[in-house]
Amino acid sequence: MKEVQTEKERFFSKISHDLRGSFTSILGFSDIMTDPTEDLTDNEKADFVNRISKQSKDTFDLLVNFINWLKLENYDYGLVNEKLEVLECLIENKSNHQKIIKAKNLTFQFDINENEFVKMDYEILSSILNNIFIFLIKLCSDNSSIVFESIPNEDKYFELSILAKCSDNEVDFLQNIDLKDLNSELSFPIIFAIKFTEQSGGKYNVFVDEKNSLHLSIKLPKE
Repeated sequence: MKEVQTEKERFFSKISHDLRGSFTSILGFSDIMTDPTEDLTDNEKADFVNRISKQSKDTFDLLVNFINWLKLENYDYGLVNEKLEVLECLIENKSNHQKIIKAKNLTFQFDINENEFVKMDYEILSSILNNIFIFLIKLCSDNSSIVFESIPNEDKYFELSILAKCSDNEVDFLQNIDLKDLNSELSFPIIFAIKFTEQSGGKYNVFVDEKNSLHLSIKLPKE
């Protein structure tokens, strides 16, 4: 219990620090753009707008993760478990990252039937999938291919397998990442996905094979 409480306190400290930093950046960029004494070029204005947009999205994702963590900590309030089609949720979350996916020329393949489902809170499932997409997009090099595949099983879980090719630098990161620690901006999203999976009664597995491919498997409840 003491270890769990320490981890939670460290987590909330990390979240509050990152949120404060994000809002400070947004306010700073906004102040520069609205300052009449600043003689900004059109290119500089466009750059600040892009920075504000990116920082706002990152802050929003962080807030959603924070809210969903609180929901999962209090099962008696806020969770609405319902039957959700996995493929539909995957496509919806992928569309939220279409701009960066196109910029990096990433290919996502979904080998999942339309009738495969989980029974979960919609916001929690979306957070898990959204964090996985954020992690993969940040991790994978340009022109990478990522495959999402459902694995048939007879138990009470839906199993989602994800395969992504990694570069040497990415492999070095993955082999040294501590998935129990919030140790970098890159590891932050996947740790959220793992913790939300565990707190929802699911399971996970992640490893890098001899061909430098990332394998991520998550099991989510069907009942």
